[in-house]
Amino acid sequence: MILRYICILLCLQSGASLRAQVAPLSGAWRQTNVSWKKPPAELELKERSAEAAVLYFSPDQKFVLMYGTLLLTPSSEGMSHGDGRIVYLGTWNLTGNSLHLEYRLVSRTVARYGETLPGPMQRKDIHVRGSSLLFQKDRFDRDKKLDNEFKAILQGESVRLGKSNGQP
Repeated sequence: MILRYICILLCLQSGASLRAQVAPLSGAWRQTNVSWKKPPAELELKERSAEAAVLYFSPDQKFVLMYGTLLLTPSSEGMSHGDGRIVYLGTWNLTGNSLHLEYRLVSRTVARYGETLPGPMQRKDIHVRGSSLLFQKDRFDRDKKLDNEFKAILQGESVRLGKSNGQP
């Protein structure tokens, strides 16, 4: 009987340690606490938009953070190409339940007076809570619909910066 309880206890402890480990992250993660807006009814558009942040993690530990306007239609989801964007590039490293980020501002649609790009390196942590990420007081959930777009953004910005020697 005692041996049975010891086995059960060991199984429970090993299960807890497995839950504490986080699977490697990849893909796009969309900010959840956004205010969705609809266009005027007379336009008869079936879309919504929101100012949002999106995080993208590549398997080779590169990272993009973009702030911009997210468009959501019945058949698609993506960042608006006609609105302003702010893009940060960097790297990520997973340790326990925290992602350690190193990144810098690499582009902004509307330049700020006196700002030099790429900007200074920043270091922040993202905490993993269940199936969500917590970053700068915001929650992010996985959004596979944005993966291809953000993979292309990461590749394009990396190539553009490589040509100007502004490695992230």
